[in-house]
Amino acid sequence: MNLDDLMAVWRSQDAAPLHGVDKTLLHLALRQDEAKLQKERRRDRWMVYVFSAGLVAAMAVFLGMMIMSRDRNVMTVWDFVIGIGGAAAALFAGGAIYVGHRAQKRREQRFGESLRDQLSRRIAQLDDRTTIAHATLVSVLLGGIGGTAILLLGYRVNQKPLSDDGYLLIGMILTCVILPVAGGVWELRRQARELLPRKRRLEALLKELEG
Repeated sequence: MNLDDLMAVWRSQDAAPLHGVDKTLLHLALRQDEAKLQKERRRDRWMVYVFSAGLVAAMAVFLGMMIMSRDRNVMTVWDFVIGIGGAAAALFAGGAIYVGHRAQKRREQRFGESLRDQLSRRIAQLDDRTTIAHATLVSVLLGGIGGTAILLLGYRVNQKPLSDDGYLLIGMILTCVILPVAGGVWELRRQARELLPRKRRLEALLKELEG
């Protein structure tokens, strides 16, 4: 039985005392849940790192193509602003993920291996996942700023001023960038709301054990 199975049992027995929970089984379930969480965290971090590096590389290629163009007037100040701003956003997103990971790791290192410490660690992890400000920032930086910069630079590679086809460009940004980012933020909020009952149940169990 994993932690989700245990939580389902606890949710169905809200009126029952928690001191009857099999502590050995809970200890094992928490360890399994911890291993699964760490695997998901590593995957998510590397996805952001790779995506950030890809955005920076793509913007560098686009700027290089325009600089090397035979038409010396193809580059404008705004091209540099867009490219540098998009690259900075991508790098900042990767940095935010790294800093957030290090901070969360330090918080979790305060706990030992006892059942109470494992519960406290799991609550801290759920608390981190239900606080979506950090994930929202990364989504906006990568998808919003970085995605818009790539779209604009890709448009400029064809040596068109941004004023050309303005309505079409705005529509592309709205469809390809803004709406997906907004959808991603909404999904983060939905997942955070779903985790709150689990966090409260673990807090109640920890209080029971401490009592």
